[in-house]
Amino acid sequence: MVERPTLVLLHGGPGADHSSFKPAMYAAARFAQVVYLDQRGSGRSDRGDPEQWTWDRWADDVIAFCDALDIAAPILVGTSSGGWVALTAAIRHPGRVGRLVLDSVMPGRIAERLDVFERLGGVPAREIARRYWSGESPESIRRDWEDVCLPLYSQRTDGDPDAANRQRRIRWNHDVLERFRRHSADDFGGWARLAEITCPTLILAGEHDPVATASAARRLAAGLVNAETRLHVLPGAGHGAFREDPERSLAVLRTFLAGRRGMPAKAEGG
Repeated sequence: MVERPTLVLLHGGPGADHSSFKPAMYAAARFAQVVYLDQRGSGRSDRGDPEQWTWDRWADDVIAFCDALDIAAPILVGTSSGGWVALTAAIRHPGRVGRLVLDSVMPGRIAERLDVFERLGGVPAREIARRYWSGESPESIRRDWEDVCLPLYSQRTDGDPDAANRQRRIRWNHDVLERFRRHSADDFGGWARLAEITCPTLILAGEHDPVATASAARRLAAGLVNAETRLHVLPGAGHGAFREDPERSLAVLRTFLAGRRGMPAKAEGG
């Protein structure tokens, strides 16, 4: 019997589910206990009241979940919007979270995101992204977004061979996503409270992420003034470090989990 750190994986979307971590995170079971969780309203969890689809509620759910399972010092691994949930949990429950792993935590500033979309997909991609984030009705914009912009999330040279299977596996609640697109993206108040986070934190970002831009990751790292923080910007990667560059991301994660307090406070690596 060997004690291992416990990773609680918090999916993005919002409104997606834990299967988005598979198969990349299977390898993490070699050095950690891996727990998958579908957040309230998402995946295989109960839909519940849409008024409860909030960062605070999701964060409190995570801590209650860990309490129920006697996970004393969870390492919260949040991808995309799941990173917001992880940050909120660390702010609302000081001392309860062992470590944070923030993968592609969105969003970058709108101008930065639009610039990356244009660089990756030209002016049409930029215009579709602008319309999507402006709150245009889903009937008129969703197909363009899914056909033109979503493929630009990945920059894998092999074309992400599991992409189609992953999309079929995910149980989406698109109502959660629409609520986020229209309202919740502006409701995250954690940026002003980053100094309250004190647990060691690893930030992973893709160099070519059009949503959670590398610039946003650097600002996040700079804001964690009281947390020992490592930032790794992965060259050539898009959105979702564990999916885009699983071998390198898992190696960085393993090193981070093996570390002790006292590591360099602000370190950036590829």
